[in-house]
Amino acid sequence: MKLNYRDRIVLTAVIVILVWVAGVMLFIKPAIEKLQDSQAALDDAKVTLSELKERNKKDENLPERIKAAYEEVTKMTETFYQIQENQVASQKIDDLLDENEIKNLDLTISQYTPVTLKPYAYISSEAMTDMDAEVQKYIEETGADPITPETADAEAGEKGEAVAAPVVIGSYGVTLSYKGKIDDVEKFCDKMQESAKEKTMVVQSIDYKFVAETDDEGKPLTEEVDEGKKKVKKTKISKTDVEGTMTLTMMVIKKLPEPNV
Repeated sequence: MKLNYRDRIVLTAVIVILVWVAGVMLFIKPAIEKLQDSQAALDDAKVTLSELKERNKKDENLPERIKAAYEEVTKMTETFYQIQENQVASQKIDDLLDENEIKNLDLTISQYTPVTLKPYAYISSEAMTDMDAEVQKYIEETGADPITPETADAEAGEKGEAVAAPVVIGSYGVTLSYKGKIDDVEKFCDKMQESAKEKTMVVQSIDYKFVAETDDEGKPLTEEVDEGKKKVKKTKISKTDVEGTMTLTMMVIKKLPEPNV
């Protein structure tokens, strides 16, 4: 079958179009899709690089900042006793008593026990400023509740309030019987309150009574006292020597290991 000139032109055009379409589908379109995928991967890589640069910027001088934070925490916890064996804690109590010339007659110490420390605020009803009165008046009129650790989280975002929450810390409970001078016992209690080193040794309770005076052999001394018209011999009670019991709480923490930076 012979094709005329017009048919050959049409056939050639059809073949060219088919070749072009095949080239687009087989080569150009996949190349465009691959280019688009590469562009998306490049964009993701740029975002990742930007995030890494920002992270690296935040981590500048990180070792120095870690050391500074460690030193700050260590300084904050210097007044706390370290977690230790019971016999070591008992020896610490004995040393404190010996420093104040108080004799330990009997001592028991509990196992390590977590205890919750709760912050509180005290307002004296006897000494109230004008501002205190205004705040109290506002609370009474509006029925508003003061912010507490339980409600602080809900209100902190809106009001910017910062309220300390309860903290769990370790402790040892110590109960002991003692004997000593009343002045030495008072000094011991004052030391627990005033000494920065011993502030985390809390005196929970203490009781005492004045004891009988004794001779060199340890026998009680007697004295004559008037009872009506008669003189009666009674045990002579000391005005300085006391004995009793006290309960202490030794608050402890675990020392942080030094950072390896």
